[in-house]
Amino acid sequence: MSKSKLVRLAWTDLNSSYLEWILRDKFDLAIFDPTKTYNKETDILVITRPESFNLELLKKYLDQGFRLLIVNLWEARPYVLAKDFLPYLDNILVVLGCKSPFNYGWKNVLAVPRWFWYNESLWYTCDKNFQYQNYIPIRKNTKLFFMPIKRSKPFRMQVVERLTDLLDDAIWSYVERWNDGIHLSTREENPVARIGWDRQFEPNWYDDTYFTLAVETCIGQTTVENEMKGIVSDQAGPCELFVTEKTFKPIAHQHPFLVCGMKGTLAFLKENGFETYDHIFDESYDTLDFFDARLDALYDNIKNFNKEKYLDPLTEQKIKHNYDRFYDRSAVLAGVNYDLIDPMLEWIHAT
Repeated sequence: MSKSKLVRLAWTDLNSSYLEWILRDKFDLAIFDPTKTYNKETDILVITRPESFNLELLKKYLDQGFRLLIVNLWEARPYVLAKDFLPYLDNILVVLGCKSPFNYGWKNVLAVPRWFWYNESLWYTCDKNFQYQNYIPIRKNTKLFFMPIKRSKPFRMQVVERLTDLLDDAIWSYVERWNDGIHLSTREENPVARIGWDRQFEPNWYDDTYFTLAVETCIGQTTVENEMKGIVSDQAGPCELFVTEKTFKPIAHQHPFLVCGMKGTLAFLKENGFETYDHIFDESYDTLDFFDARLDALYDNIKNFNKEKYLDPLTEQKIKHNYDRFYDRSAVLAGVNYDLIDPMLEWIHAT
């Protein structure tokens, strides 16, 4: 049987070099060329961002019976609305990087909640500019915690305000806050600065702090009604859970962590073989329904941090376990195939 061909219209979430070598085992890969003729039986169109394609051109191919992948693996929602594709929904598969997305109009949805683990692990090890797996901690612990924040969001302002009296003992950033952005100190020659600004890594951020407070993308759920109307919340996702690179960075960089995110994030990590630090922190915050309550519990965890508990040998055991799990290439490749490639193929062959 010949391979299906994924024909991408400009850049998509599938065409990173560290992912394409895996995809090529099951698919042929191509860039859309309007001068070429395509076969609706074997050629699958792929899009990510609406600015990368012409909707009328796309509908012309959909009218002919072509199938379409809308791939937004780094998001909990696609950048387009189901109502704009109503005649074609049977032939469209939406691929998202979250757990249990809400039903707001799409007929075929593939959720890949472990996507950010797979993506970060492959990126950090396959790209010669990263090689983060080679980091060996030299723990100095001159500050209490590390908290990197980039984009402005109302709940992130709330986090900073709630932790104000603790920030002098932190290495932290809030790059795009509305008034005076706060940046982390980085080397001018940092090799990742130009290709993955928010994936930069400096050993001192982790060497100089005891733990990370990972401030996630979402803290709660929006409503199906809002999603169907295209009303996008800046801090609530249309899914059960959205765990991004922000949570996986301290795991990759050998750091204990707290997570300021959606309810159930720690439970999700444990379900997927990672350790959390319940011997250091009161992790009951992960079960609380309301963000304000979770934030108060996070504050108490930081305020009452016990350095003696941190020195328990169990801490280093958990750090090493998470490092080994995160960089386990066989587990990552098996996950990419099981969670992403095989379901895409199953959908393609069934339509």
